[in-house]
Amino acid sequence: MKLRLAYLTNRGKLRSRNEDALLVKEKILSGISMDKPEFMDIESDELLLAVADGMGGMPCGDRASRMALDLLKRLWNEYEVPGLLKEITDRMNDYVAEHPECFGMGTALAGLFLGKERAIAFNVGDCRVYRYRTTLQLLTRDHTEAYELLEKGVIDEEELRFHHLRNLLTSALMGGYRIDLKVHIKEIKVSEGDMFLLCSDGLWDELSVNQMEECLSLGVDYGSLCLFEKAYVGGKDNISFILAKVL
Repeated sequence: MKLRLAYLTNRGKLRSRNEDALLVKEKILSGISMDKPEFMDIESDELLLAVADGMGGMPCGDRASRMALDLLKRLWNEYEVPGLLKEITDRMNDYVAEHPECFGMGTALAGLFLGKERAIAFNVGDCRVYRYRTTLQLLTRDHTEAYELLEKGVIDEEELRFHHLRNLLTSALMGGYRIDLKVHIKEIKVSEGDMFLLCSDGLWDELSVNQMEECLSLGVDYGSLCLFEKAYVGGKDNISFILAKVL
């Protein structure tokens, strides 16, 4: 399986630091702010990608996002997805017990495991995974109060982007708080030409579906530049994404 990747994590215009992190192949990008996407060509039978968004307003968000991705990478082959994410929260609790200044640390996370013929998309919180063919398909489910309203038909996708409850998480990977961990998992078939987008809410919150489709129609290289430019116009939050195309 051959893939073309683009990835970026950026602080945005208003935040003083970047609490997002990326897992790209074996590399974790954390605590940096990139001013343009980087690109990578990969040939592999399988690949794990992930985006984590440390919870702002809570302590140690940057540590939470990096820790989650480091554990995801190291423990991937030892657990099924729900058990792995539960193990991550258990280890966060252990960390908080030794570092009480980080009580309440947490992160949203979205990941994609790509194999030759199938993919597994998963998330907790409000990071997302999309697949783009000729149109955009959301493969994950936000764990937020606003997304529950969307599922009930009270609001639509465009209203969700501006709803006052869109950032109120109903599930996250957290240390210190005992929460009911909700994990969304979707398994799909993979075809040549499929393009996958993993992103934090700093991206999807700034772009309409039409704008995202417009960018992705340009391919990986120009599409990634387009996504970043449009998201940075607002730039209210950290902006992070991985774009991967099956060649």
